[in-house]
Amino acid sequence: MSAVERSAGVKPMGIGSGGPGARSAGMGWGERYIHYWMVVPAVLCMLAILAYPMLYSLWVSTLNWKLGATTFQFVGIRNYTEAFTSSFFWFVAVQNVVFAIVVVIIDFTIGMFLAVLLNINFRGRGFLRTLLLLPMLTAPVLAGFNFRWIFNDRFGLANQISLAFGGPQLPWLADQWLARVTIVAATIWQGIPFFMLLLLAGMQALPSTPFEAALVDGANAWQRFRYITLPLLRPVIVVAAALQLIDLFRGFDVIYIMTNGGPGHATELFPFYTYRAAFSEDRLGFACALSWITLVISLLLLVPLFLNERSGAEGEKTRK
Repeated sequence: MSAVERSAGVKPMGIGSGGPGARSAGMGWGERYIHYWMVVPAVLCMLAILAYPMLYSLWVSTLNWKLGATTFQFVGIRNYTEAFTSSFFWFVAVQNVVFAIVVVIIDFTIGMFLAVLLNINFRGRGFLRTLLLLPMLTAPVLAGFNFRWIFNDRFGLANQISLAFGGPQLPWLADQWLARVTIVAATIWQGIPFFMLLLLAGMQALPSTPFEAALVDGANAWQRFRYITLPLLRPVIVVAAALQLIDLFRGFDVIYIMTNGGPGHATELFPFYTYRAAFSEDRLGFACALSWITLVISLLLLVPLFLNERSGAEGEKTRK
């Protein structure tokens, strides 16, 4: 300590002074953990908004409860066993899984193509990027109405184009397989911008060093895409596919507006099946059980994605 500090009465920082250690020791429990207390309101809000409704629906799934009734009967896992022993449940399950896989594969393929295209610098790229994002910004109900008019049997745009080229007038929404095609088309139309946006953002965040080295080695565009872009984009692809799968297991609006689950349950997926069980058949407990089964199935479909991503990451570490 200098002479000026001694004359001014300045004490050295230490245990016996008012330094950081002393202030921390003198703080109360509440002051010491104030940063944890600050997040308590947010945690309570999340529990109230998410945890309580989920736990309550799990409780309702063990009941035989009709909407509006003041009494109910506890049935345990009977709603779950009834679902798993029902042939119609497995029909809807297979239909929903196939629908989700087909939509994700097509969305990824087209979204990747558009992301590669928009990653190239050309005139009008910003306008085209904005235009391609419009389907994602369209409300699902509005998209359902639009596609319902496009595939109208008598005066829809699809049949008008078919007739203009000498083709037949198809019953798009009245035939089982054609109705499935229309639902898939409407869902793909809304899902492509989501994949495109995430993949484009991932491409623009990739390091330029591997591509420069590949150019020096004489690699062509396809080789750079196959051996550099795709492996580096693996985490982005997994996240995009996972989010899309989850969304496809809760999609309801387009099916309700376009086909109402028909014809003959051909377009009925888990969300519409759950809706019909709750509000048409007046079986709230069975509908809650279907909701939990849907959640478990969608999570199980995510396991191969994350295992593939993990194995790919471990393979990269091994090669390094």
